[in-house]
Amino acid sequence: MATRPAPHDAPAHDGLHRWAPTRRQVLLGAAAAAVLADQGFRAGPAVADDGDVFDSLRRTWVRLLTGGDDLDPNEPAVAAALRRLENTVQGHLDNLVRSPDRDRVFADLSMDNDAHVSSTLVNLARMATAWATRGNRFYGDEDLLADILAGLETVNELGYYAGREEFGNWWSWEIGASRPLADAMCLLYDHLSPDALQRYAAAIDWFVPDPWYMMHGDRRGLSTGANRVDLCQAVAVRGIALKDADKVIRARDGLSDVWQYVTTGDGFYRDGSFIQHTWVAYTGTYGVVLLGGLSKLFALLADSPYEVSDPSRHNLVDAVERTYAPVIHDARMMDFVRGRAISRANETDHTNAYQAVEAILRLALGVESAVADRWRARVAGWLERDAFGDMLANASVPAAALVTELRRSGVEPAPEPVGHNLFPGMARAVHRRPGWAFAISMASTRIAYYECGNGENDRGYHTGSGMTYLYDADNGQYTDAFWPTVDLYRLPGITVDKKPLPDRAGGQWGEARPPTATWVGGATLDGYATVGQHLEGPESPMRALKSWFCLDEYVVALGAGITGSSGHAVESIVENRNLHADGTNELTVNGRVRATTLGAEETVERVRWAHLEGVAGYLFPAGGSLRVLREERTGAWRDINTGGPTTPLTRRYVTLWFDHGVDPTDATYAYAVVPGASRARTAELADAPGFQILANTAAVQAIRAPRLGVVAANFWQPGSIGRITVDQPCAVLVRERAGTLEVAVADPTQEGTSVTVTLDRRGYDTVEADDTVTVLSTSPTVRLRVAVTGSAGATHRATLRR
Repeated sequence: MATRPAPHDAPAHDGLHRWAPTRRQVLLGAAAAAVLADQGFRAGPAVADDGDVFDSLRRTWVRLLTGGDDLDPNEPAVAAALRRLENTVQGHLDNLVRSPDRDRVFADLSMDNDAHVSSTLVNLARMATAWATRGNRFYGDEDLLADILAGLETVNELGYYAGREEFGNWWSWEIGASRPLADAMCLLYDHLSPDALQRYAAAIDWFVPDPWYMMHGDRRGLSTGANRVDLCQAVAVRGIALKDADKVIRARDGLSDVWQYVTTGDGFYRDGSFIQHTWVAYTGTYGVVLLGGLSKLFALLADSPYEVSDPSRHNLVDAVERTYAPVIHDARMMDFVRGRAISRANETDHTNAYQAVEAILRLALGVESAVADRWRARVAGWLERDAFGDMLANASVPAAALVTELRRSGVEPAPEPVGHNLFPGMARAVHRRPGWAFAISMASTRIAYYECGNGENDRGYHTGSGMTYLYDADNGQYTDAFWPTVDLYRLPGITVDKKPLPDRAGGQWGEARPPTATWVGGATLDGYATVGQHLEGPESPMRALKSWFCLDEYVVALGAGITGSSGHAVESIVENRNLHADGTNELTVNGRVRATTLGAEETVERVRWAHLEGVAGYLFPAGGSLRVLREERTGAWRDINTGGPTTPLTRRYVTLWFDHGVDPTDATYAYAVVPGASRARTAELADAPGFQILANTAAVQAIRAPRLGVVAANFWQPGSIGRITVDQPCAVLVRERAGTLEVAVADPTQEGTSVTVTLDRRGYDTVEADDTVTVLSTSPTVRLRVAVTGSAGATHRATLRR
């Protein structure tokens, strides 16, 4: 019998074994290399002719910020980026306070507000970037330079100086202000006096004395994740400006911690999860900030005495395919890893995906050719299928150059891959099939329902209650005002107590977590999956057991044990689709068109199937009473974010749901989502769905798909279903075909030690098994003992053949 290493649900990728900036010449050719050489991706040593490594590093950082001297300003994408930069700077100049006794630099930004102080420095750094960027009208402008220098002095005198006590948000002082100030120190280096450089450096040192730590006073502690990278960037760039080797070394050495695998708290998990704020799935925002920062710092320090050389840095390169790419679909960063950002009007799912794209393209310049080619093809596919947005519409000059060169390279865009990505470490799952992806957002004792804070996302409390996202050809489904207009008590996929909740229910910064729900996760096999959630409603006595069986054409969803006692109705939401401003997608239920006008709400008894034009088919194998609603909803970003616009937005929705009534006991539901199905195909599947529900109880939920040879079960307690018996709560997926029996087992509670699985099958011999799987017998039954201690919800697999 062959053994496999202990599972982590994602093997290490081949070819990710060195950081080699010279690969850019192979990937992009000599012409492209000439264009990008001034962005810090050097073919040779960084040491300048004068031998001063710090001068060379400083110039490299300036090139990373500005795009360098060799960019063609007549290239349309670059030219557009330059015009945007000009317009931004002109807006800052128009807002400049010029009186000699001013108490602020910009009219709308006070020196007595922490966020305003950091915003002032961001504005000044943008102005400095324009001053240093060739091809725009502010390049080398003496008046602009004078305004920037005077502005920096005002901030250093009144807002950001050594000795000032932090107030408000620590981030504003230690990251939000320090990074742009350090950038300005490099951009304007030749025009800053030694005294000014020392004072600005002293300000950064006061707020960030050591990038390995964050916050002041009693709150001081180790920095982690994206915060660590941001702090290290500020200190490294400040160190370069002051030619302080100790600062650069401390910053560089502080980076290694962020790509080490963790088992709790912030950071990367072996299964591809990324956590920030201890309890929150945050690949899409904090994770992207981390990736972007590291991509720049790797490029900055490459081939210098301060190069990042820790061998474990390859974990970061692996993370591109294991952590980031799985949660991007057609240039959309999936909302279930964006945390508070879903409430931001100016930061959409496309925005975060574009940030990831820029970082991935920059990293691709320094990895082996096969890996870089794969990444670039994936990115090209995302951008080609980006029907709602346009990365170049708001790209910076360096980002515009990267995308332009990608398109010039002639790389063949890759389609989205097919398969399943299960992330037990952050209670997320993504099922991918041709043309669509289905994402599931859950919560457990380990992972928050949602995160709110700083006045953001105060009503996101139900997003972790089994919310499902369907990513298909509607590239703007969640971008187009979904969050300010959707009914937040009827998010697709959730089971919900309709009891009204206060803003920030459960607490801020990831504090809102289920008290006892540990069974959250699942098992994967051959691109299929069984996923489950023991749901405890946020701030509610409502309980439910929810399962999703992810197959080839559809996802089967089962709910059982649905019980409430709050005195309010409990509902399970099948669908709530954004039809945008004027959508009229036809809804058909059991062959009859329903809810044809806005405001129409109907109940359909003995439901068998439904179809929403252009979206999906829905199967209801257990029948039941389905509620349907077509409505127009109006909201504003300000409703969900205190800093959002107040402009009313109106969108249309079609909603399908089961109403379990007030205070139900052991209610159930069953449905399947068939993305992209025609009405005819949906009706056909209603007669012959290709799957059978084996059980839907509070003990076990299971289905069989005979044509696939698949049986999948979520055991909430020890027991049997069909030919499968288990002695512990677990997830099991079995596939039998052509004389091969494949078994996948996981402990979603992440608390067990071993699981014994008995299959009423015989005549098989063990061929291959993970080293955590012991085959106890193959006759008269197949018995497996799976060691799950410390496996963090990973899937353990064995293969047997006749």
